[in-house]
Amino acid sequence: MRRALMRTTRLLFATMLAACAGSPRYLHPFDGTRPIDCSSPTDDAVEITYLGTAGMVLRRGGDAIMTAPFFSNPNMFRVGLLPISPDRGRIEAGLAGVDVTDVKAILVGHAHYDHLMDALWVAQHKTPAAHLYGSDTMVNIACSKLPDDHLHSLEHVAGDWWNSGSWVPVIPGRVRVMALRSEHAPHVARSITLFGGEVKSHTCRTPLTAWGWKEGQTLAYLIDFLDGKDRDGNDKIALRIHVQDSASTPPYGFPPPEVLAEHPVDVSIPCVASFGQVDGYPEQLMRYLNPRHVVLTHWDNFFRGQAGTLSAVPLLDTRTFAARLTASLPAGVQWHTPMPRQTVRFCLHAAGRRA
Repeated sequence: MRRALMRTTRLLFATMLAACAGSPRYLHPFDGTRPIDCSSPTDDAVEITYLGTAGMVLRRGGDAIMTAPFFSNPNMFRVGLLPISPDRGRIEAGLAGVDVTDVKAILVGHAHYDHLMDALWVAQHKTPAAHLYGSDTMVNIACSKLPDDHLHSLEHVAGDWWNSGSWVPVIPGRVRVMALRSEHAPHVARSITLFGGEVKSHTCRTPLTAWGWKEGQTLAYLIDFLDGKDRDGNDKIALRIHVQDSASTPPYGFPPPEVLAEHPVDVSIPCVASFGQVDGYPEQLMRYLNPRHVVLTHWDNFFRGQAGTLSAVPLLDTRTFAARLTASLPAGVQWHTPMPRQTVRFCLHAAGRRA
């Protein structure tokens, strides 16, 4: 009874917040494809296509991976009190014009409904060759829809800011990832994090409500697009990307210094949602990574469908985020906010070089 009352109280508070949708204007979202360091459309490039919420397709030619897509966007009332499930119509519309049939891997940062629910549907119906990578909790939920041999927990091989993790070849010889232990910022009041906990047993049951999509261990990822081997047999890195699908207290989610010493981060993808619920985000991350470029994720309102005019996450202070992000970056470093189904294209003849 007490737990139900707490849930209802939090829901009512969240519903009030939902009426105050944030403005995306200070993030300067753009349509189309934005080329970076490109001389022609045929240049070798890594393309990052934003799908909305924390979903992206990262592609280099025929090598494609995703971060967990989400399009169903049930409203806050449904999230708090009613069953939720993938909305096929919204998923199909959200993927319109985006080729994902050859995606080989889907990286799941944590197992909340807005990161895993639609990812399972997409993996079943749109990306038949894709393997899912994430936490133990992700595996213990996802086995309700996908075979065990397509599910991989990286929780126990993850690194952090003082220890290297293991590199996992998600597309052997072409793309590798390193999971990094991170955290999920509070949702409200700098102290309340909803849908916490873990799914510890391999029960393989699809949750009926948002409360069943437990967070589990939150992970950030380093993603390397590779260019073969050097003379010593080490992987050569064409482009390195760091992605976080939840804001975190520094240094959670940071890669260790020795990994950055081997090759710096070329593109940082930080999370905009809940940045104000923790101290020092994103500026401490930016100063630590010192990336050449930044692409913003998880900024749009995932309690509304994508049809029509997009708004930002409710009560998101986009002006403050933009100011803090800009102040933390060296002169000349750009940040980019693609609209859903729009692309940033990083050409590799120059994108990985540093002055």
